[in-house]
Amino acid sequence: MEATGAQRASWRTTVGIAIALQWSFILVFSGIAWVWSGRAAQSLLLGGAAVAVPNALLAAWLTLRLYRSGPVGVAGMLAGELGKLGATIALLVIVVRMLGADAVWIALIVGVVAALKAQWLAVWFTRNS
Repeated sequence: MEATGAQRASWRTTVGIAIALQWSFILVFSGIAWVWSGRAAQSLLLGGAAVAVPNALLAAWLTLRLYRSGPVGVAGMLAGELGKLGATIALLVIVVRMLGADAVWIALIVGVVAALKAQWLAVWFTRNS
């Protein structure tokens, strides 16, 4: 099944807004944390990035797939989501090990939650598109 131009445009808008919101939230909250405490900003930024990077990679893969061969089926979407979840967990483990004793746990968790919640705002921003 080939994707139409309208489907592609709608997809591009929604995905673009979701990724932009996610990184905006992470950067704004990291900036606020930097003013408050430099260590907290690093933890917040890396925690958010551990969620945002796999999300952006999945979005890129789905977009390429949409343009090349049409919409992804249920099995492909599930596989992509499982891969994203695995990558997110792996990146969080790497971040925690990298930060070690310098990790500010509350900031790390705020970064993760901010990145996760920002995705849902894309639905609100694009609901009339």
